[in-house]
Amino acid sequence: MSRASKLIIAAVLAAFCSCTGASTSQAGTVDITENGPDGLPGIFWLIKQRDQAAVGAWLDAGGDIEVPGFHRATPVLAAAIIDDWPMVLYLIERGAQMNVSDRRGYTLAYRATTTRIDPEGILGPALRMVLQRLEQASEMEEIFTPTEVREMVSAGRWPPVR
Repeated sequence: MSRASKLIIAAVLAAFCSCTGASTSQAGTVDITENGPDGLPGIFWLIKQRDQAAVGAWLDAGGDIEVPGFHRATPVLAAAIIDDWPMVLYLIERGAQMNVSDRRGYTLAYRATTTRIDPEGILGPALRMVLQRLEQASEMEEIFTPTEVREMVSAGRWPPVR
């Protein structure tokens, strides 16, 4: 990689970090302790910006891939809620748990099967890969509605044993 390319990448990362409230040190590392402008951990703002490279930098800096955000959704579920299936796939590949739920009862399998995203559209390939990964992880055997998930959580039966 050329010096110019490295400088451009560093400038872009610094710009994103300043937008998120995260900061970079002289070495260009991301400060994972700072929250985004929405008050949530910085990764959620980066997900809202659909910035996979910045999410990767945040994780590489030691950020928790399972950190809870709004309604206690993890980053992978937050990405699914906004139908960013390439980001969901990326987070799964980085090790995100797939059997997560938030306080509303949304699950990754529920969101993947109820999305309005056209499977033949631009996000279709990523969505199909997410569905395949969920299938491989046995998360598609039974898909629970948000109401069922909330009931299972209150009864202490979430996540279900597969």
